[in-house]
Amino acid sequence: MGDDVAWNIFRYVADYTHLTGMILGLVCVLLTRSVDGFSRKTQIAYLLVYISRYLDVFTDTQVMYLLVFKATFITITLAMLFLFHMLSDTYDEASDSCNLLAILLPTGALAFLTSVGSTLQDELWTWSEYLEPFALVPQYIICYKAKNLRPVTIMYVLLLGGYRFGYIMNWIYKRYKWHGAYHDYTSWCGGILECILFVDFVMRFARTQEGASLLGSVVLSLDHGAGRASEKFEMAVLGRRLPYGISGAAAPQEAEMSKRDWDASDKRADAESSGLLSGNPEDDDDL
Repeated sequence: MGDDVAWNIFRYVADYTHLTGMILGLVCVLLTRSVDGFSRKTQIAYLLVYISRYLDVFTDTQVMYLLVFKATFITITLAMLFLFHMLSDTYDEASDSCNLLAILLPTGALAFLTSVGSTLQDELWTWSEYLEPFALVPQYIICYKAKNLRPVTIMYVLLLGGYRFGYIMNWIYKRYKWHGAYHDYTSWCGGILECILFVDFVMRFARTQEGASLLGSVVLSLDHGAGRASEKFEMAVLGRRLPYGISGAAAPQEAEMSKRDWDASDKRADAESSGLLSGNPEDDDDL
């Protein structure tokens, strides 16, 4: 009876909806040879979620169903990241502007402070539950900014975000059957937050006019503020931005100034090389 409750129809629907969305995204990129409209940072966030959550495969006995799904989720996500590398000329880094550190660091700190377990595995599992609600935020930001999106990209996001409703029904069903013996407050809070962000995304694209929804506008504003704050800190401390846009995209004027600096440097290098090759005596320093 316990197995019948744990392995209910809502869980199966949620798992296969999630898997369908991941396969759809991978097939779309493979067929079009383009990652346009997809977020690399969402893939990074999901990879961190899966790795930190699935460490139990090394410590606990797993049924084949779980092993296959966990391995498949990680494999597809790694394949997507590989395609982002191979098809980098189709990737719009400026649109994928989410400050990933602004998500990873606070959720990590919160997991460290609130984890009910005492081991690193317990803390990482808690982190995965806090991180997953925000894993689609970089993808939402791309969608909010885009004037035109491929229908397959929207379907991809609908499947990846909508699967959580199946899990909420799964949690409600198990709570109804097991009453107070079943509780998972960390997952419940994360799942509810994820559904709120997802519903806002759906409401935005259900409207005909352009622009983000109210919550979407807040997300875009926070994204811009986090990116600017990171830019100022990194330039002051490091003298450059962190690689791969992990802390947000550079401001347009900053990127343009950087481009002009590189162009000027290239011109100087070309001039110096030309002088050396032409044997101009003014460019020779005799010792």
